[in-house]
Amino acid sequence: MAAIQPTFAGALPAAYDSLMGPIFFEPFARAVADRFRGASGAILETAAGTGRLTRALADVVAADASITATDLAGPMIAHAAETLTDPRITWQQADAQRLPFAD
Repeated sequence: MAAIQPTFAGALPAAYDSLMGPIFFEPFARAVADRFRGASGAILETAAGTGRLTRALADVVAADASITATDLAGPMIAHAAETLTDPRITWQQADAQRLPFAD
């Protein structure tokens, strides 16, 4: 039997971000981002979802840092890209188990 694969499409990404994000993910996003305060260079984020951690990272990393935020669900990344436009961030659909980047 194949595993159920949620699509996170339609209105779900916006609802996920606005309803679940502040309650479930924001405190953890801020805590994780604090560990990257002042970081520079290339940062890779996997399972970025709607970009809650990405947003927190952009607030604390150095101006010369670049963030590549990836998620398996294309609609989640598309929502994130619409709501967070920072030239330091590249949004990309990618499977965290098969990342399309060099080591």
